[in-house]
Amino acid sequence: MNVAIIPAAGSGSRFGGQIPKQFLEVAGAPILWHTIKRFAGCADIGAIVVALSPERQPDFQARSAIAQLGKPVHFVEGGAERSDSIFNALHAAAKLNPEIVAVHDAVRPFVTSGQISAVLAKAAEIGAAILALPATDTIKEVENGLIQRTIDRRRIWRAQTPQAFRYELLRRANDEARAAGLPSALTTDDSLLVERLGVPVAVVEGSPHNLKITTPEDLLLAEQLFAQWREDD
Repeated sequence: MNVAIIPAAGSGSRFGGQIPKQFLEVAGAPILWHTIKRFAGCADIGAIVVALSPERQPDFQARSAIAQLGKPVHFVEGGAERSDSIFNALHAAAKLNPEIVAVHDAVRPFVTSGQISAVLAKAAEIGAAILALPATDTIKEVENGLIQRTIDRRRIWRAQTPQAFRYELLRRANDEARAAGLPSALTTDDSLLVERLGVPVAVVEGSPHNLKITTPEDLLLAEQLFAQWREDD
């Protein structure tokens, strides 16, 4: 079975405001709910594990029961840091005997079934894979406001999610990162933890539409994208 893990216990502090961004409503529902439905609609995902604060769980449990998503959605307690939420979700997923786990940002509600399946397939093939976009701008390395060098953008990709891994591999990567006391700033990207083990991670080209909603401007763009989808339907 392939299992999706969605860490959603964060405060969303970069967005501002009183409500964490994953719980803001877009197109009539919280962003997180749109994201959950994306994975529920992917035939290659067998179950979903969502890491949430306890006070948020009843609402999403009720939504899942009413929606009858067709596959189980398990809610576990999130942690103070994203890495804690992933750790809790991985332990909860163990009882599902997962082959591949796909970790996805709660605030990327536009990922497609095709993208999810492509990353899962590549991870099943070599052990680890992520969605990413090739850089299109010229990239500069800067220190103290001064350019140090220009980096060959042909070698630069911008990481997206989902990021998919063989279950035991991601479990080991998280355990070793915790044992090493890796700072939380370095545990926000799951593929980095796997890279630390010397394991190759493949890249599957993503899409600019796989938007991560991190600013108020992103929220406006998300509303426009949902509106466009309704028109297309």
